Amino acid sequence: MKNLIVVTANCPTEEQEKSLDRCIDSVLDSGCHVALISHTHVPIHIQKKCNYYFYDYLNDTSDDVSLLGHQSFISGNMTIQSRFFNKSFYGFAIYRMFSIASQIAINFGYKNIHHIEYDCELLDKSLIEENSGYLEEYDSVIHTHNGKEDGFLFGSFKSFNVSSLPDNFKNYNRDFIENEMKLVEPKHLEVFTKKLFIDSGKVLFRTEPTNDRFRGGIKFYNRNLHFTLYYNPSDRTLNIFYNSIKESPEDIVVIVNKNNVINIKTKPGHWHIKPLGNFDEINHVRVDNSEKVIYDKTFNSESRELFKIKSYITNEKNN
Repeated sequence: MKNLIVVTANCPTEEQEKSLDRCIDSVLDSGCHVALISHTHVPIHIQKKCNYYFYDYLNDTSDDVSLLGHQSFISGNMTIQSRFFNKSFYGFAIYRMFSIASQIAINFGYKNIHHIEYDCELLDKSLIEENSGYLEEYDSVIHTHNGKEDGFLFGSFKSFNVSSLPDNFKNYNRDFIENEMKLVEPKHLEVFTKKLFIDSGKVLFRTEPTNDRFRGGIKFYNRNLHFTLYYNPSDRTLNIFYNSIKESPEDIVVIVNKNNVINIKTKPGHWHIKPLGNFDEINHVRVDNSEKVIYDKTFNSESRELFKIKSYITNEKNN
């Protein structure tokens, strides 16, 4: 067998497990062997569909601000720039899985690896054949939004020649990842991955697959990417931005300094902003969704000043 499809997963909810199940089903008729590597335990019926199943107990993440990349929300002339849409850096966890996949491929004689994230579906099996063909000449095939080297990497699907894998891809090196992530700009794991392969071999850049060929990732609620705290320098307040991605209303409760309660009644498909008070007087913020705590943040003088320059609002578009 020449090709190994590697599916990486982290599925703490039933919704995510169902997405993983659909992903595995979508690759079963591809003519490739399938390796599933997960940081959560996976139901046995999904395991049985795969040629390899590996559970990695250590879902190694970090809340180091220097590893987090900016995300933006833009509406009219308002822009919220924040490193805290992402609540943690997951690159260490991902690269643990990449190294496991690489060792499976190397030791069991596979020629190519095709990586697919668990919340995606391969709708056109010829994508595997096409990338395999390109790997006869290239060391890796990477999809970007514009099909060029300067494009943003489409992280959900990429292909590699096993014999040309970069050393720091196939052999896990946490210190290397941390040091390089602090240097790359923009600070996203996709930028780091693209640079790693450009620096070590011959890369073919292709436009990301169309929706009729490959179904891309889902923004799962439990990843908490839909809200952030941010600083408003015009009135020196700390605020919460909350984008409702559920199909039903939510009762969000924000507790400031453990005694000031602020309620947000969300509407599906709407975003909401609420001021929380003078930031210099705020030491603690907790956010509940009426079921559980989804965010808990303590501020001291140092972290407060850092937050002010890493998560803020401007009123000039794309500033």
